[in-house]
Amino acid sequence: MSRTAIDTSPPRDRNDDFSDAVVAARRTWTGTSIPHLSGRAVPAAEARGNVEQFIGHAQIPVGVVGPLRLLGDFEGTYAVPMATCEGTMVASYQRGLKACADGIRVRVLRDGLIVWPILTFDSVDSAIAAGRFVDAERARLVAAAEATTSHGKVTALDWEILGRRLLLRLEMTTGDAHGINMVTKAAGAMTALIQGAAMTLLHGHDVEKRATRRSWRGKWVVAEALVPEAVVVSQLKTTATALADLWTTYQLAFSRMGSPNHAIQIANGLAGIYIATGQDAAYVAESSVGTLSLEARGGDLYATLDLPNLHAATVGGGTGKGTAAEGRSIIGAASARELACVIGATLLAGEINLAASFLGDDFVAAHERLGRNRPMDGPRRPGS
Repeated sequence: MSRTAIDTSPPRDRNDDFSDAVVAARRTWTGTSIPHLSGRAVPAAEARGNVEQFIGHAQIPVGVVGPLRLLGDFEGTYAVPMATCEGTMVASYQRGLKACADGIRVRVLRDGLIVWPILTFDSVDSAIAAGRFVDAERARLVAAAEATTSHGKVTALDWEILGRRLLLRLEMTTGDAHGINMVTKAAGAMTALIQGAAMTLLHGHDVEKRATRRSWRGKWVVAEALVPEAVVVSQLKTTATALADLWTTYQLAFSRMGSPNHAIQIANGLAGIYIATGQDAAYVAESSVGTLSLEARGGDLYATLDLPNLHAATVGGGTGKGTAAEGRSIIGAASARELACVIGATLLAGEINLAASFLGDDFVAAHERLGRNRPMDGPRRPGS
């Protein structure tokens, strides 16, 4: 269960949603103490180990959405913080969660971090011989890798040949940490036992912070939701058939452009949650590879979001410091797998609402209403 138990949406004031009173009410609604998110300065010392030549902390607006009703591997209701400068984004996810009030079911299908060291030899035969050494000495290589950490275990060790180069694939569990440094250190200890390489690149054939269609790593998360016909019509202002037709058109366009990302704009939610909870935001590049599906089941909408490359951590890096620690406390996830499920469910809700907005005038109208930095009153600026 999540630490946060909520059954209402965040408080709002249609006259002035940025008044001190309504902001204070939303802070109370999160169910946790958030002094740094509320404005208290974060001590400079808390940045040690996360940045060099420190000068201060970036201030990015943080909104909160909920309740998210999560089903599947983890069950409960959650509030989800998002850091963003894009007006309308938080409101879009809030509307999506409202449409998915019956719950979003999420499963974690796989959990492991992979690195692909490359070892260069003087000939193809030498590279093949090194690969056969890996097969023969697998137990010793695994033991050397696991000796570097008390948290990670090797779950796969494979190899292939690329010309005169040996490509290794080392996969390890990393607990609740992201674990890239953990797995890289383990790879270094393992490759040190393979003799004869002219060059060893621990981040050689790596997908580190780049999108790929071939090699999945991190947490493979699948989210699904069934939105009743009455909700599709009354809240999303469309039909399940129209949404399914829209999605067929988008899939064709995504195939034409060759994109590995067959969702709409999951990078929005990923970046917002990552920054709010202290994840390494550059992993948006990998994690945004995914596939959305929108299907009509009678008048109901059935939606799934498949994320084979989702990165999430609840320990290490910047996750336990300053505003990030408070952002994680708002969610209340006790493990990295639980956090990944919360992220996957939130992203699916946002995709459903965004797809619906493209079928009407909501998308442009919402940006005009919420996403423009124009004065509250007085004449419009030229070009606004």
